[in-house]
Formats: sequence, structure tokens, C-alpha cells
Amino acid sequence: MKKIAAGLLLLPFLAFVTVDWVTVKLDDRATVSFPAEPESRDLSGNIVRVKDVDKDARCMAMTVDFTQFGMDSAGLAKEMENEQSLEQFREGALGQIAGSTLISERRGITNGKTYFEYVINMGKTDPEALNIMYSRNIFAGSKMYTLSFYEKDKRPREEDRNKFLNSFKLLY
Repeated sequence: MKKIAAGLLLLPFLAFVTVDWVTVKLDDRATVSFPAEPESRDLSGNIVRVKDVDKDARCMAMTVDFTQFGMDSAGLAKEMENEQSLEQFREGALGQIAGSTLISERRGITNGKTYFEYVINMGKTDPEALNIMYSRNIFAGSKMYTLSFYEKDKRPREEDRNKFLNSFKLLY
């Protein structure tokens, strides 16, 4: 009985305890953190990892190895410096999501590697749908690491979004 009473007294304090996210290896050289162990799915030979933060947000990570398309790291790096290639990349992403519109885009450097980031309104009208996608595509060697964070229009999740997107690490 005393254990139950002590447990009930501690219960209100547990609401303030945060759970550490788990770090997941995407391949032999990259990691990213998820709110819990993600599900893994095969998408055309690429492993996609997905985990909901809760009903209002989702994290997704995928690695694409461009050697399967006959490109090496030098060729990929050169392509990504080309404005026309980035435009094709953006239009390809928008074309995959019917009714989507680009909100913003930017290029930057993380872990010493170029990334292309865009924010897309996915065109969903249901206020409960995950409708905003933040996508960061990091180019390292012959690989592209895609990190996507989905949230609802009226419920931005900046802290979780930044935690996920900024957790990406290259091991070497």
C-alpha cells in the first residue's frame, strides 16, 4: 500500500520528465535521432525510417545511393552546384505530391556538406492532416540523406522539428 501511495505522489512529477530520443544509424557513416525506434520500410531499394512524434508530427529519414544510377560523388557534387539541377530536384519533389506548393527553400552547409532544404504545403484541406513538410537533403559522397519532418498547418512543432533535422551526423 505504501508503494502505491508513493507512486501516486510521484505521478505528477513524471509529466515533466522528457524522454531522450534514440539515435539511429542510417548507414555506415550517418546517424539521426528519432523520438523512439522508427519503423523501417523498403522503398525501391532504399530504406525509409518513419516515426510519429505524436498525432501532430512525424519524422522520416531515407538514404539514396546514387552509384545505383551510375553517378559517383564528384558527379553528384557537380550536379548539385548547378542551379538547373536544383530546380529539377525541387520540381520533382513538388510533382510527387499532388496539389503541393513551395513555401520556401534554401541551401546551406551542415557537417561540411551541402544541403538543399525546402518547406512544402502539401495541399491537404483537412485541418487534422500532416500538411507541412520540411525536407533537408544532405549530399555526402555518392549519397543523399533526406530528412523530412511533417506537421499540421496550425500546429507548428519547431522544437521537435529542429531537434530532428539538426541531429543528423556524419561519422567520418
